[in-house]
Amino acid sequence: MLDIQKLIGTPRIVVSEEGKVTKFELNYLPRWFGHTLWNALRRIILSYNVWWAITWLKIKWVPHEYSVIDWVKEDVISMMLNFKKLKFKFDPSVESIQWIPQRFKWIWQYTSDALKLPSGVELLNKDVYLFEITDPSLEINMDVRVEKWYKYYSVEYLRNRDTEEENSDVNTLVIDNEFKLVDYIKYDVDEVIDDFTGWTKDSLKIEVWSLYDWVSAKEMVMFAGEVLASYAKLFIFDDVYIDRSVLLEYDDLNFEKDKLPEETNIKTMPIDALPLSERTRNALIKNNILYVEDLEKKKKWELLLMKWVWRKAIDEINQSLWNIGKALIG
Repeated sequence: MLDIQKLIGTPRIVVSEEGKVTKFELNYLPRWFGHTLWNALRRIILSYNVWWAITWLKIKWVPHEYSVIDWVKEDVISMMLNFKKLKFKFDPSVESIQWIPQRFKWIWQYTSDALKLPSGVELLNKDVYLFEITDPSLEINMDVRVEKWYKYYSVEYLRNRDTEEENSDVNTLVIDNEFKLVDYIKYDVDEVIDDFTGWTKDSLKIEVWSLYDWVSAKEMVMFAGEVLASYAKLFIFDDVYIDRSVLLEYDDLNFEKDKLPEETNIKTMPIDALPLSERTRNALIKNNILYVEDLEKKKKWELLLMKWVWRKAIDEINQSLWNIGKALIG
């Protein structure tokens, strides 16, 4: 972190949630840092979501995806596309690949709620239509393979990988899938100009639209931050010297801010903090009076000689200084 934060303030993040939308507002960053951070985080968030999805189906007596099951309204390809929509949440201790057996019997329009899941497995999207059985004598037995990953798996990749691992089966229906939970991301960077110091700082606002209400966007953003930080550390070399005099840690910034005595805070308080009218405040700024400390050094008659400062403004300044235990000289 650059020591410019001492001048523009400690960066703070505010998180708010409204249904599927989670908003992150980061104030304040050095100029252009809002766009820099956003571009890196956005690409990671959209490309890498660690989650669980279906990659295989094994249906008894079904040799390939172009088959048709008698007394089932949908063909096998349509069934595969419906199963492809499902996303799961597993206990962290569970292995990254799981086979879950399923059995369906009776006339019914089956949705994802009908799946029988073991303990430690949670279905994220409920009420997803899967298929319809139209004959009471029909029984469908299948095995569903669910696995955890963070990007897109193509059919070719899955077939090649499973062949190498000797897990292939001629009756296996391979499903390409994308382990994605973010539907849409919007951001905005506002440049805030401090009228007193002249510093320009960025305010970064991010909106993450999750596909599911109960999936934490905060968790996905945090994962992206961890990934970004771990790769950035690769560029820190032990055998190279850099001038770290302009760098500081976030904790050090907070500590330095907290340890300032109250008197120093008042003396370095910007004029903007005083309850002055806009006309009076602008007049002081144009005369290069930016802090309370500068104002304390001035006498009343010196202020009256300044351009745009009138007697009514002097009374207003006196009252504002009196409220914080200060006064003009003379």
